[in-house]
Amino acid sequence: MNRMSLLTAKAMLAVICVVLLSCACAWAQEIQVDVTAYTLTECYQNKGVTASGEMVRPGIIAVSRDLEKMGMKLGTKVRIGNLGTFVVKDHTHWRNRANIDIYMISYEEALDFGRRKYTFITDEEGPELPVNIGEKRVYILN
Repeated sequence: MNRMSLLTAKAMLAVICVVLLSCACAWAQEIQVDVTAYTLTECYQNKGVTASGEMVRPGIIAVSRDLEKMGMKLGTKVRIGNLGTFVVKDHTHWRNRANIDIYMISYEEALDFGRRKYTFITDEEGPELPVNIGEKRVYILN
């Protein structure tokens, strides 16, 4: 092989690598997140007012700043497995990473809920309903 053919082959290989890497970036990304629960008891410092200016109520979630950068901005509708559909209205503490906090009325119910692991699927529209009742996935709906 002469020098020109070798350079052409290297250039073609570089182009193929760039195309493959750009295609890989378009695929959905899966991130493990912790889903926890909070009540008005934990909101004493802000008296229950969320970052959106609304009062806490069922159907509201708070998300960590890293998840907000991945598309869960204030006002976003999110499907959390078989728990239902929620709207992002608040932020968690700045130290939290990969965390979704669901508002619950009962402190005992929030304690019973505990900390659960879910998989957040980015760059992919979620289904209307979970595929099965035990599905532990989080999707952005809008």
